[in-house]
Amino acid sequence: MKKTTVLLLLMALSPFLYSDIQNRDKPLRGEWDFRLVKIWEVDKVGGDVFGRPFTLTVAEDERIYVFDAKNDLNYILHKDGTLVSTFGPGGQGPGELTGQERTFFIDGRLAIIDRVGIQYFSLEGKYLKTSGLDKLRRSPQIVLGEDEFISFPMTAIGTREGKGEVYYSKLDGGIDRKIGEFSLTQAGIGQAGGQVVDIIVIGLSPLLTAGYGGGRLYWGVSHSYGIHISDLEGRALGGFSVDRKTKKIGNSFKRKYFKTMNIPDDMLISVAKSFSNRLTHFHQIEIHDGLVYVYVPELDISQGTARTAQIDIFSPEGKYLYRAGLDFGKGLTHLFSPLGNICFRNGHLYAVCVRSDDTVVIVKYQADLPKG
Repeated sequence: MKKTTVLLLLMALSPFLYSDIQNRDKPLRGEWDFRLVKIWEVDKVGGDVFGRPFTLTVAEDERIYVFDAKNDLNYILHKDGTLVSTFGPGGQGPGELTGQERTFFIDGRLAIIDRVGIQYFSLEGKYLKTSGLDKLRRSPQIVLGEDEFISFPMTAIGTREGKGEVYYSKLDGGIDRKIGEFSLTQAGIGQAGGQVVDIIVIGLSPLLTAGYGGGRLYWGVSHSYGIHISDLEGRALGGFSVDRKTKKIGNSFKRKYFKTMNIPDDMLISVAKSFSNRLTHFHQIEIHDGLVYVYVPELDISQGTARTAQIDIFSPEGKYLYRAGLDFGKGLTHLFSPLGNICFRNGHLYAVCVRSDDTVVIVKYQADLPKG
């Protein structure tokens, strides 16, 4: 009987050992209301109906770049939601993408991470070049410039002896600098017939999560609420934590949750037991107007997916300032993506949502953001 292995992560040290700021689970300035006001929503572009928009990124001029994993295509929308053009279909040829991940804006161009490496396009979607993994030597997670990126393993898969490292690389300058390191272990082993399955679930699987802004990299493993702050020289600039109780769930909840993901009945018990009964603390880190936004997940058992329960907002040094919720309006629910399909830009929020009739839409809201 072969083993079905579910890989989970644990950090060796408690966040409280490295945190300079230890926050109570009570924001200093209370609750924040984004005061979302819907401007428009669209359910299709051109002749295409949205299927599963996995990434949504907005440029400074408010053009919207959407990767729809179900349609296997990238869309460029005008700021009013109308179609500008499409580009980057799935495939392995020039200008085609395989296993597409996040999109970044660098020096007036698009940089898109996929399984090949970093693919570069003009803002109009014209293919420019590819920097393959053979050239990059590491798998990028955050792109800062041309062939300049942050890399780290999100999970224990592929690490050596359970050790994970965060690196800053810039090929043009010959820089390949270690920013930090952390310990990972394999935990949770399930057996299920003759298959081997690796399962990673936002909200259940502790993942290395990071965000960059203002010359600072904020990073941490989500099984506990502790976040490091580093610069690109590899200097530790401090860190912060929140004294928040970990939410617990039972095996019955996990079995119901995995059942919605179409995991076979004969695997449910072993898979559920392989995961911890503790939910993780965050799944995304972003920087807006000098403040650090930490996205907190919850699990929707009815849909078998994670959702953003709230956003914790911190000062650049890590003081817990606000707790914010996201109310998308009557009849609309956020359609969660592990790659991020919520985007704040220029006083607006753009989000992929689903209507009560299961129609997938992209929505633009006016949003009131706190100032740093």
